[in-house]
Amino acid sequence: VLKHLRHLNFTNNMGEQVDFDEFGDLVGNYSIINWHLSPEDGSVVFEEVGHYNVYAKKGERLFINENKILWSGFSKEVPFSNCSRDCLPGTRKGIIEGEPTCCFECVDCPDGEYSDETDASACDKCPEDYWSNENHTSCIPKQIEFLSWTEPFGIALTLFAVLGIFLTSFVLGVFTKFRNTPIVKATNRELSYLLLFSLLCCFSSSLFFIGEPQNWTCRLRQPAFGISFVLCISCILVKTNRVLLVFEAKIPTSLHRKWWGLNLQFLLVFLCTFVQIVICVIWLYTAPPSSYRNHELEDEIIFITCHEGSLMALGFLIGYTCLLAAVCFFFAFKSRKLPENFNEAKFITFSMLIFFIVWISFIPAYASTYGKFVSAVEVIAILAASFGLLACIFFNKVYIILFKPSRNTIEEVRCSTAAHAFKVAARATLRRSNVSRKRSNSLGGSTGSTPSSSISSKSNHEDPFPLPASAERQRQQQRGCKQKVSFGSGTVTLSLSFEEPQKNAMANRNAKRRNSLEAQNSDDSLMRHRALLPLQ
Repeated sequence: VLKHLRHLNFTNNMGEQVDFDEFGDLVGNYSIINWHLSPEDGSVVFEEVGHYNVYAKKGERLFINENKILWSGFSKEVPFSNCSRDCLPGTRKGIIEGEPTCCFECVDCPDGEYSDETDASACDKCPEDYWSNENHTSCIPKQIEFLSWTEPFGIALTLFAVLGIFLTSFVLGVFTKFRNTPIVKATNRELSYLLLFSLLCCFSSSLFFIGEPQNWTCRLRQPAFGISFVLCISCILVKTNRVLLVFEAKIPTSLHRKWWGLNLQFLLVFLCTFVQIVICVIWLYTAPPSSYRNHELEDEIIFITCHEGSLMALGFLIGYTCLLAAVCFFFAFKSRKLPENFNEAKFITFSMLIFFIVWISFIPAYASTYGKFVSAVEVIAILAASFGLLACIFFNKVYIILFKPSRNTIEEVRCSTAAHAFKVAARATLRRSNVSRKRSNSLGGSTGSTPSSSISSKSNHEDPFPLPASAERQRQQQRGCKQKVSFGSGTVTLSLSFEEPQKNAMANRNAKRRNSLEAQNSDDSLMRHRALLPLQ
């Protein structure tokens, strides 16, 4: 049609020439008429409000006098002529059922989608690492969360870890400085050093859980934690078991000393730790942990966590640690009545109870948390268990070394050991006495001796070689000790003395006579435990 219009011209019924230009547009002048409603009779009145002159200059061809325009025949306000208003950015056009397509409603873009234009027919989805802003007009980067070094929670955990490292280093320094004192020697000095080193590793391993998780930190933190704790508990287990076997041995010969020598102790610690190392190696080879960006927990937040790779491997790691702790708890509880100079069994028992409470509480807490709080829960568990072991096992020793040096002497150690030996012998004798009395009663015989008459801590014979009063007091102050042993229905006071080879002949002769009298009044169990004195 356009091709023919370019060459078409004619005269209309009114005698006007009608022409088309090269673009197919009409060439002519137009009057712009506005329909008005007459105020008298409501008839339509045609009012000229402007014109269009095609021969005028550009920009002057159209003229409209807007003051003369009446809308709807009588109003000067321009009416809204669309079925629906424009949809602003952040919204989209929604179809209204039963209405024409030009009629629509404006629907807000859902979270994660945006629109940046007017009357958008659909909202665009934000990229994976982005999220829509509050007005849904654009996308902004998602918030990234992990247990950061700079947040208050991360700072608090870091300070506790550093405090644990400092306290452990302080205890290690005290044990190194006083390494030749009886308390340090009695607690198996070399294994104590290794135990303190493992506690340093435990506190240090908690720092791998803080900060943005990387692949290397994810693969290092769980094995570091597991191996450190197994090394720690293995040292406690070997220490406790060694002292228990030595004290319960019928005859503590050189075979026991050789069997429980230092090399074998370290070998047992290595074997226990090696099992954990094998578990970690298999874990890292088959299903290594890695850094993971979790978009599923919350839409507008990316949680950077460590994907453990295999929860079964993590279960084996913690389970083996708890198994060793259970065995250690058994031996510690069994040896709780040994002389405390040789074994802090009561404190080890309490520390193992803390250990179990911490890790039993850890399992439901670990399963019910998400995001950065998973790492926080594990850090808290590591620090709590480590502080429990450090405080229960070493703080009492450090207190004696620094503030009670009078108890850190060889005489105190000997007195404690001898008192334990006497207590064991007394109980054994009481049991035999009770059995003998019951047997004699059943046979209708005479009444057996009472328990109080079968045990005596002092000889009824006078010392044929008494020392001067001043020398006796000095000897008791320097080498003597008294222990009260309670059993049955009474209390026995045990007086012990230890003489050096350099004493004069008279004192040596008195000591030999006292020892011979004590040997006559005690049974073979007492002699068996006295044999432990030179061993320890």
